[in-house]
This record gives sequence, structure tokens and C-alpha cells, in this order.
Amino acid sequence: MTQYIEPSIEDHMVCVNISKTFDAKERMDNYDRARHYWRLDVNRAEKANLVLATVHGIVVAVFHPTQWYKSKIYKGKTERYEFEGIEIEDSPYLGKCVWNIVNPKSQNPVSYINL
Repeated sequence: MTQYIEPSIEDHMVCVNISKTFDAKERMDNYDRARHYWRLDVNRAEKANLVLATVHGIVVAVFHPTQWYKSKIYKGKTERYEFEGIEIEDSPYLGKCVWNIVNPKSQNPVSYINL
């Protein structure tokens, strides 16, 4: 049975879908997959105390972001952002599904929860 997340009102989250890089085994680990290169509202993201990394709707990693900044590596036409953060290995959100609050059909890989 699928367990859905029940976000605490104190938690302000950016949810990033890392399914493509996870499935393709791109990048070293979930932190490296989750931390860059996102097209997002950096002002909203800076208000987040958590970043949830999801694969096919399931939270596989949770981070406390310490800094968001414009990527100097990404060479696309639009600005992209990255974060530095600390992994929270005992988060109650790990292993839970976000599809009760994030649209599973959305093409945008970034969602905001309680922001």
C-alpha cells in the first residue's frame, strides 16, 4: 500500500524530480542528481528548509539546503540554479509518495510545497 507524505506546516519544501538522471544512472549519487541544474524561482526556493528528491513520485533523498546560487556550469539558454545542502538520512518523508500533493502529470520537474 502506498504511503503518501503528510507535510508538516513547519516544513517548506522544494520537490525535485530526479527520475531521468536516476534511471539513466547519470551522476554519482542522489545528492549530485538533486542539487543541480534547476529552472526555478530562487526567491521561493530560498524560503525552503527541505529539498525532496523524488524518483517516480517516491522520496529517495531529503536535504536541508544551506545555499542556492546561479549555476556557472550550465550552458543553456535559461538561468539554472543549484544548491548546497546537508542530507537528512532519517527524514520521515523518505520512501513516501508525493503524488497526493504534486501533480504526477506535470512536466515541470520542480514543485513547491508549503511555499
